[in-house]
Amino acid sequence: MKKLEQKVLKFIDEKNLIGKDDKILVGLSGGPDSVLLLHILIKYSKRFRIKLGAVHINHMIRGNEADSDEQFCRDLAGRLNIDFFSVRKNAAQFAKKKKQSLEEAGRKIRYDIFESYREKYNYNKIATAHNCSDNAETVLLNLIKGTGMKGISGIPEKRDNIIRPVLVLTKEEILEYLKKENIPHRTDMTNLNTEYDRNFIRHKIIPEIKKRMNPSLEYTLFNSSQVFRNYSVLIERLASENYSGIVHFKDEVLHFNIKRVEALDNELRGEIFKSAVERNFSQQIAFNDFKKFSALLNKQTGSLENFSGHLSAVKERDEILVLKSSGPGKFNPIKIKEGEKINTDDRVLSIMRYKNSFELNKDKLSEFISGDNLSEVFILRTWQPGDRFYPLGLKGSKKVSDFLNEQKIPSILKRNQLVLTNKNRIVWVLGLRLDDRFKILKKTKKVLQLCLK
Repeated sequence: MKKLEQKVLKFIDEKNLIGKDDKILVGLSGGPDSVLLLHILIKYSKRFRIKLGAVHINHMIRGNEADSDEQFCRDLAGRLNIDFFSVRKNAAQFAKKKKQSLEEAGRKIRYDIFESYREKYNYNKIATAHNCSDNAETVLLNLIKGTGMKGISGIPEKRDNIIRPVLVLTKEEILEYLKKENIPHRTDMTNLNTEYDRNFIRHKIIPEIKKRMNPSLEYTLFNSSQVFRNYSVLIERLASENYSGIVHFKDEVLHFNIKRVEALDNELRGEIFKSAVERNFSQQIAFNDFKKFSALLNKQTGSLENFSGHLSAVKERDEILVLKSSGPGKFNPIKIKEGEKINTDDRVLSIMRYKNSFELNKDKLSEFISGDNLSEVFILRTWQPGDRFYPLGLKGSKKVSDFLNEQKIPSILKRNQLVLTNKNRIVWVLGLRLDDRFKILKKTKKVLQLCLK
């Protein structure tokens, strides 16, 4: 048995990454790391008594090269006689839609697809080919960006059902092994582009540190990240014990109770803030974001701060709200007809003919209206100054702005409130109140269901 293989097997055993009869789905890009991972798992599949499959994701970024990578992986899986799945997903379009960097979008796409195929085809684990050099890059990148203890904890060897069996190997070791064993693999030329932060650290910073200060930098950072991770777990546990009553997540918004936040030690305050953001928005934050959050505590009501990752925070009277950024005026009016569904910023609005009997409910995201004497076309738009409607259950008309104030809608949400109109009359202040003029009466002949999901 070769030294590198022994090293990987020992790591797998020590970290209890693989159990007998596991069914493992390998993320296969065609690059050296994933090819080596698949090679070792195939070679020792009888030892572990495991069944393997591979999934490849074509991000549709590099044209013919990406297509060649896909074909390479398909051929490799065929030669190894394992199940193979290939998915094409336009990462650039996804990144633009989600307002993410291409790297963030690619990561989101990969893990969503991995999990989807794991569940669909009854795999119990996903294996990715992150290595020791990747971990070193992650630690340095997060240290530079100031992401805190969790960020410099690096890449974990396992998380939920994801395992990383070759995390103990450096890139140099992987390439040397593949060369000696004459195992072909693909090279992604975008990994050489130092305009990307990770590639800059990989090709410019780490080689200089290894040359001048520490030739074993990857292993030094690997060992350090293990220690940092242990501390991070303890800190997260302490934060979780104090989480309740301080922050809650509702309608895509994090609500921080100002009085209870102020009562916390600054260090614990930071960990709860970071934990809440990462847990609910899947977004790592920088130290500077926490400084902005803390500064809001001493600012006047209505003050706004923008965080990294397209998040914003606003101070209300008793709370600080954190939510995805969505500036005023960015939502263009949309036409919608009966029987159609349309996408709002993050939800789907539908207007459907309703022929069955129904019961009125308290779900403000699903309402029934009279469709008699309505135009075929509805308009969805943001409310405008001067807009008035007749709130259901109240007498007379009211300005939308006054109604939103009475409902205690935070200012950052109020400015982006949507209304559904018909013949220039407001039918529904979305998710809040119908207009009384469109309520269902005994003589109503046509019932429409408005649904926001």
